[in-house]
Formats: sequence, structure tokens, C-alpha cells
Amino acid sequence: MAQKLKPIIDPVAHATAETGYPCSVAERVCFWDGAAAYHTTGQFARTGERDYHQHCGPTAVTNAVCAARKRRGMAPMDPAEVFALAAAVGRRRLTYWNIPEKLHLGGTSYLLLGPYVAACLRKCGLDGVRQTWRIQARPEQMAAELARGRMLVLAMTHHRCYGSHLVVAYGFVRVAVAGRSRLYLQVADGWAGGPRYIDAETLRLCGYVAVEG
Repeated sequence: MAQKLKPIIDPVAHATAETGYPCSVAERVCFWDGAAAYHTTGQFARTGERDYHQHCGPTAVTNAVCAARKRRGMAPMDPAEVFALAAAVGRRRLTYWNIPEKLHLGGTSYLLLGPYVAACLRKCGLDGVRQTWRIQARPEQMAAELARGRMLVLAMTHHRCYGSHLVVAYGFVRVAVAGRSRLYLQVADGWAGGPRYIDAETLRLCGYVAVEG
């Protein structure tokens, strides 16, 4: 059985530890600096009179909405209000099922992620936002989207750190190591209130919705 990975805080330190070679940043791209949101599932475990479970999907959408509104210069919305709207849209569209994790059911449907994200953006006043939905995405494909100034609502399956989980990617870092580069996605992982990184080499089955600012 593969060893479970830990979340990555510093991509250079991670690459150095993994390879044993001195590493440095070769390229950093993040058009969302200053707008990126890093809300967590813990913030929304209980909203109003309702408890939430397996709610990384609505949390990721909340981060995407808050970031897009800020980048567009729109008035901020209360993150708890955005989350409640996103969860309600998910329940209504049969995209998000609020079922305790111990029952091994529930969560957000990856196959319906594109229409779900689009519906939530519209519900929060973000009309005219272009998006692309890709299943079984490649890391360099994601880097190209981020280099165009888009953010990605990224759905992972069987990841060795996050399991089946949704995050928002705002940018990437390429770390130079031993004559080549290693790609790390800068993400709001829904677990920490600041940026974390995903080593693209650890991504297997994943898809994303690319959202333009």
C-alpha cells in the first residue's frame, strides 16, 4: 500500500527533500495574488441550523466565488452566505449530497461539476464568466490554463494526500532540480487558511473546471 502523503507548504523544501538535490524556484505564476480566497471546510461544518459533511465541493466553490468577485472589484459577499448558496444549489441539482462520511456516501458529483460551478457563479452575480470543463486532465494542461490567468476548480480521486477531494488552484511554481523542473500547483485545499501546493507528479485521476477572472 502506498504511503500517505502530507500537505505541502513549501515546494522548494519538498522537492529538495524528495530528490536530495539543491532546488530553487524556476518560475512562479499566480494571477490571483491579492484576490485568492482560502476558506476551509472547518469554517462551514455548521452553518445556520444545519451540519455539513463531505462539503469540500461547496467550500471550493465558495473560494472560487470570493476570489472571482474580488478580482472583478465587486462588493464582497459573506463567505458563509456563499457557502450556503453553493450547498443549496448542489442539493437542488443533485450534485452535492450532505451525508455523513462514515456512511461512505455523499459528497460532490465530479461528472456534474461543470454545470454546478456555472450555476453557483451565476447565483452569486458572476455572469459572463467563461469556463472549461475537462475530465482526466494533464498537469501541463492545467499549468497552461493557469498561465492564461484562469483558476481551476480541481477534482481529485484517490490522491495519496487528499483522497477524493476538491480544491481551487490559483497558480503554479516550477522548481528547478537536477537539470529539469518539477511542477507544483498553488491551491486552496480547504484544509488550511493559506496556500498549499500539490506536486503534479502525484496527480492521477483528476478533472477541472477552468474559470476566467
